[in-house]
Amino acid sequence: MDNDDYTAKMTELIELMRVIGNDTQQFEVKECKRKISSTITETLSAFSNGNGGYIILGLSEKAGFTPVEDFDARAMQEALSQACEKLTPVVRPVIVTCPFEGANLVFAVIDEMLPREKPCFISSIGPHGGSYIRTGDGDRKMTTYEVDRLLEEQRQPEHDIAIVPEATLDDLNPTLLRALLERERERHPHVFADRSDEDMMLDLRILREPSTDEYAEDRQSCDDETRAHDTNRNDTATAPDTVAPDAIEPVQAAHRAHPTLAGLLAVGRYPQKFFPRLTVTVAVYPGTSRDEVFRGDAQLVASDTFTGPIPTMIDDTVASLMAWTAVPGTSSDAAPAQTAMYPQLVLREAVANALTHRDYSPDALGTPVHVDVFTDRIEVSNPGGLFGAVSKQRLTHEASTSTRNAFLFSLLQSAPSPDGGTVLRDNGTGYLRIGAALRSEAREPVRIENELDLFRVVIPGRVNDAALTERDFARRILHLLEREPSASVRDIIRELGLSPVAVAAGLRSLMNKGLVESGDAIPTPHKYYRLCTRDARARR
Repeated sequence: MDNDDYTAKMTELIELMRVIGNDTQQFEVKECKRKISSTITETLSAFSNGNGGYIILGLSEKAGFTPVEDFDARAMQEALSQACEKLTPVVRPVIVTCPFEGANLVFAVIDEMLPREKPCFISSIGPHGGSYIRTGDGDRKMTTYEVDRLLEEQRQPEHDIAIVPEATLDDLNPTLLRALLERERERHPHVFADRSDEDMMLDLRILREPSTDEYAEDRQSCDDETRAHDTNRNDTATAPDTVAPDAIEPVQAAHRAHPTLAGLLAVGRYPQKFFPRLTVTVAVYPGTSRDEVFRGDAQLVASDTFTGPIPTMIDDTVASLMAWTAVPGTSSDAAPAQTAMYPQLVLREAVANALTHRDYSPDALGTPVHVDVFTDRIEVSNPGGLFGAVSKQRLTHEASTSTRNAFLFSLLQSAPSPDGGTVLRDNGTGYLRIGAALRSEAREPVRIENELDLFRVVIPGRVNDAALTERDFARRILHLLEREPSASVRDIIRELGLSPVAVAAGLRSLMNKGLVESGDAIPTPHKYYRLCTRDARARR
C-alpha cells in the first residue's frame, strides 16, 4: 500500500466513527496534542495480542472526531515509534502521516502477532501484569489464566499426561483398555505387535512413572506415613529390620507408574473420582435466552450432568440431547414417532471436540463442558480457546489437526465408543463434517465464538420450518388443555410424546397469544397450565 491507500483507509475509519459515535474494538483514536498518550503501550499490546487494529493520533473524539489544533504529527510519529520499543516482543507497525481536512494525522496499522510471539507485554512490567487485550472500545489487562494460555502456545502443553498420583491400575476400565490396546496393535503392528501391555501403556502415556524428583517426594511421603503409623503401634509389635532396603526397591519400582489424566479420561472407570468437575453439564432453557432463567422467575425445563470416561460422556450426552430436542414426525393428535431436530453427527462431533480439545490445565480442572439447549439452537462451550495454528477460518474450511492435548487426542483415536467404532473418527475434519451435515439439510452453518479462555460452537435449529413446528406444538397442547383442566410440562410430555424443548416452545407461543395462563410468564416444569378463562368461555 502507498500513502494514498493509507489515507483512504484512515478516512474511511474516521467516517465510520463519526456515524457510530465512538471508536471500536479494531481502531482507537487519541488526541496527543502535546505528548503521546500514557496508555498507548496498552493499546499496542492489546492490538498485538488480539486481531490487530488501527491507531489514529491527532483526532479528538470529544469534538466529533475532528483534527486537533496545533497537532505536531512529526513529533508524535517519533513518540509512537519509541513507545513500540517499550514492548516485548517489540511492535513493528506501519506508521504514516496522512492528510485529513487540512491537517496531518498519524495513522498506524498494528498487525496481530504470531501465536508463538504472544503475549506482547510492556517490558517494564512483565507478561503477568503488562499484557493487554482489546475488549469493546477499550484495553483490558489480561488475566493470569489468559497469559498462561498464550505462553503455552510457545510449546506443546502436556497437561493431559499429568500423573494422577492417587490413581492405580484398578482405576482403568479393563474392557476399554483391552479394546484400545488391540486397536493400537492393529493400527501400528510394526511398533506394538511384540510389546507387552504394560510397555504399551507406558509408551502411549496411559501410565507414567514419576520423575526422580516426583518419586523422591512420593517416597518421602510414604516414609513419613510409615513412621507415623509405627509410632502409634504397640511397642511389642515391631517390624523386622533384617530385610535390606535394596531387596524391595525393584518391587517398588515395578509399581511406580500411575495413570495419567489422559489415560483416565480415555479408558478410566470413573475419572470424576479425582476430578469431579471434568463432566458435561446440560441445561435445557424454556426459551431463547438465559436471562429468562437467571434474571426472571423461570426455571430450566431440564438439566443433567454426565460423568465417566470421555467415550461414555459423549454417548450419554448425545443420547439425551436427541431425546430432549426430538420433534414429532406427524401432526396427528396421537403420539407420533419422534424425529431429530438436530443431526446426531453434528451433536456428536461438537461434544467430542469440546472434550478432546478443552483446556486441562490446573486452572481449568474445575470447569466442565457446558451444553445449553434453547428452543432455536444448541451451544456447546468448553474452557480454553483454539490452539496453535488453528483459526476460526481454518476450522470450518480445511482439515486442522493442531491440538492442545496431543496424547489424549491419540488415545481417543483408538478408544472404543459405546455406539461402535472409536471416539475420534476423523483426522481434523470434524467441523468439515458438521458443515456438510448442516448443508445437506439446508441449515445455517454453525457460529463459532473463540476467546483466550473460551471456545463455543452454536448449532442452529431448523430455520425453514421453525414457525410451522411451533404452531403444531401449540395446537396439540391447546387440544390437550381443552380436554384436561390443567397440565404440567411433564404431563404434556407424557401425554403427547413431545420433547421438553417442543413443549416449552408450544407453551410460550400459547402464552404470548393469551390463550394459556399460569403463575409464571415462562414455562417451567413444576407449574400447571390451563386455558385462559376468557378463551375457555369463548370455546364453550
